[in-house]
Amino acid sequence: MSNTIHKSLEENIKHLKEAFHNTDDLSVRKLKFGLNKSLKVNLIYLKGMVNKDSIQENIIAPLLGLTKDITIRNTMIDDVAENVIRTAEVNVKNNFEDLTDAIIKGNAVILFEGFNRGIIAEVAQTKERGLEQAISERSPRGGDVGLTEKLDTNISLLRSLVKTRDFCIENKELGTISKTDVSLLYIKGVVDQGIVAEARRIIDNLSVQYVIESRLIQEEIDGEFSIFSLNEDSERPDTIIGSLFDGKVIILVDGNPYATIVPGLFFSSFQAPDEYHTKGGRLTIRLLRLMAFIISVYLPAVYVVLDKFEVDNLPKKIVKILFEGNELLPSFWSMVILIVLFTLLIDITFRVPTSTIILVSFIATIIIGETAVSAKIIHPVVLITIGLTFLGHFVLANKLMTAPLNILRNLFLLLGYFFGFNGIIVGTTILFIYMVNLRSLGVPFMSPIIPFRIEELKDTVYRGKLKRLLNSKHSYQDKN
Repeated sequence: MSNTIHKSLEENIKHLKEAFHNTDDLSVRKLKFGLNKSLKVNLIYLKGMVNKDSIQENIIAPLLGLTKDITIRNTMIDDVAENVIRTAEVNVKNNFEDLTDAIIKGNAVILFEGFNRGIIAEVAQTKERGLEQAISERSPRGGDVGLTEKLDTNISLLRSLVKTRDFCIENKELGTISKTDVSLLYIKGVVDQGIVAEARRIIDNLSVQYVIESRLIQEEIDGEFSIFSLNEDSERPDTIIGSLFDGKVIILVDGNPYATIVPGLFFSSFQAPDEYHTKGGRLTIRLLRLMAFIISVYLPAVYVVLDKFEVDNLPKKIVKILFEGNELLPSFWSMVILIVLFTLLIDITFRVPTSTIILVSFIATIIIGETAVSAKIIHPVVLITIGLTFLGHFVLANKLMTAPLNILRNLFLLLGYFFGFNGIIVGTTILFIYMVNLRSLGVPFMSPIIPFRIEELKDTVYRGKLKRLLNSKHSYQDKN
């Protein structure tokens, strides 16, 4: 069937109903207007998606209020769109695809008898929660408001804070069955256009049936075999705005309350929003987070290596405290069991009802603390080691480091158990080479340490003076 609108109103309504498979919530409002009520017009919209008061006040009332004689001519549709319809956004289209897309988005379509063009009036009323506190990125200082699931609301929020005409937004659509709005945000003159072009290319080349989460785009940025996340995400406007002025690109997906920030760099994982609002921690807190990363990755492996290969080389007093005992399980299997238990507990905590979390914590304390240790199944120092490991893990958990930490921890635990310190050293060397060769939209993952750029070090392992940071120019060395 042709995609062009017919002049027959009956044929057009039939076509639209078939396009929506005769769904019951597709409403067709029939009207007649003009001096003798001789002109037929139909309003088509989805119930529950539109603001009925807006339809009544801005479309129906103005049309029915036209009591003068109207001459039927080719420009009549344009005259009605410009002089009668009162909604903020009005478009005139001549194909069914544009009409159906508009109806899906909650707009009203106005079709006239004898005309092969239709009017799209913006009357959408989507349900959304109000602006609330950012939950996943808590901070003692800074703004409390987080993004919502509504794309327009998020863009409006950022627009109100980034007061520059150089703030650019590119809107795109993803999905062949269900179309989802995606926006690219950047500041012209600050961002590297190569990064924008690469982000645009990735989105344009995506061919999927539907999109409900930004993870789809993030996986395309990460590539197929990346251990690390080559992007960041955030629901805090202050973090997003800081990234914009750092020369990064923001990707927003309608329905997702998190912004994807690219390029994602290794040292960005150790930064937090409150560091730019407080004096304390300028020189130490990021180094502590880097230490937490190292502890979370290497501590279980080091303990197992010392127990299996280096006991004879350690002082007897240390050996007696850390390793000796009549526990049932050796250190390696104790580590494996505890890592599995802790991972399960973390997963349970996020999935069970809030009212049962205390009960889960109580049961876990009995199983791990009382039963496992008191019954001499697991050595107490092994439990302390795993506890410190996961404390370091939680420091970086909200920066997309959860999966990399789990993979690397298990990998080095196996290397240490089978090959000792030599295995850990070789594994670390391979990991370092791998990280140096990673690229996020063409930008080196280890930038600005490798390649070394001294002018960019003022906001990596320490936070420099704010005046220098705010006035500095940011750039990223690409793969060329």
